[in-house]
Amino acid sequence: MQEKFKRETITALATTLNAQELKQVDFVLSIILTRYEITEKTTEIVAYRDGLPEEIKSFLVSKSIKGLTKASLAHYKRTLIHFSNNIGKDVKAITSNDIKLYLINYEHTHDVSKSTLDDKRRVLNSFFTWMVREDIIDKNPMLRIDPIKCDKRMREPLTDIELEQMRNAAVTLREKALLEILYSTGARVSEITALNRSDLDYNAGRVKVFGKGKKERYCFLNARAQLAVKKYLFSRLDKEEALFTAGKKPYNRLGKGTIEKEIGNIGIRADINRNVFPHLLRHTFATHMLAHGASIAEVQTLLGHESPATTQIYAKLDLHKLHAVHQRCII
Repeated sequence: MQEKFKRETITALATTLNAQELKQVDFVLSIILTRYEITEKTTEIVAYRDGLPEEIKSFLVSKSIKGLTKASLAHYKRTLIHFSNNIGKDVKAITSNDIKLYLINYEHTHDVSKSTLDDKRRVLNSFFTWMVREDIIDKNPMLRIDPIKCDKRMREPLTDIELEQMRNAAVTLREKALLEILYSTGARVSEITALNRSDLDYNAGRVKVFGKGKKERYCFLNARAQLAVKKYLFSRLDKEEALFTAGKKPYNRLGKGTIEKEIGNIGIRADINRNVFPHLLRHTFATHMLAHGASIAEVQTLLGHESPATTQIYAKLDLHKLHAVHQRCII
């Protein structure tokens, strides 16, 4: 087991140390490990025997008060439970080295992407930053742990042709309404699931949505979206308040998974050779807004982003436009 531990440690450090430094680490480990008996610890998630640590409970309560969605809270809880169970010590006594070893071990045992690993880091950073702010600990062990670099893949928005293919492939009135409202508003799928009939204002051509942190904002409906939603609601036999419901009794509100599946199926029928999902329509909305002259600040407001930097990722310049500008300017 000592040899396995040494081998995995050397492998983990190989990306940051040169050959000479690795030899030195190997030599030092060989000496140190002769004095210890090492056994492999399980990485399976197990129930925290004494319940969640009080610090984690309080942290989750604070996040709930701040307005995090149930899905986000569940993600934070899962991450922190796994971390607590695998660290095996009081959260107030955890060091930077403990966290580094946890992240390295998690990456190797779960074969996850860098982006997934960095998501773990962000949750831990939020938790320990909160602990410092609440005077539970004096020093933040996350300060010595840098963000994990990962390749950022820019999703291509739907082309005009692909968007029309989607429209032609939408069969039911609900599919048509979902497609048009997602594209016209640029809203998150979680925001669409929460919409009620009363949130619609046909006279003003807008809909009231509640975004992250339960922040209220207005999104707008183009003529296609207004007509599609009106037709869908007129066809409904139920009197449920939810804007989108199941087609059969008890007419439950549509969930995130159902909407994602419905949009994905439209994409398959449209013969678009890539995955189509609600966030791709949000991406397409933002890209089209910016391409037709909307400012970053305007699109930021419509998308419900707190930071303009988040919106900036959609401001990718079109290569055809760049070529046209180049031809116009360079003789």
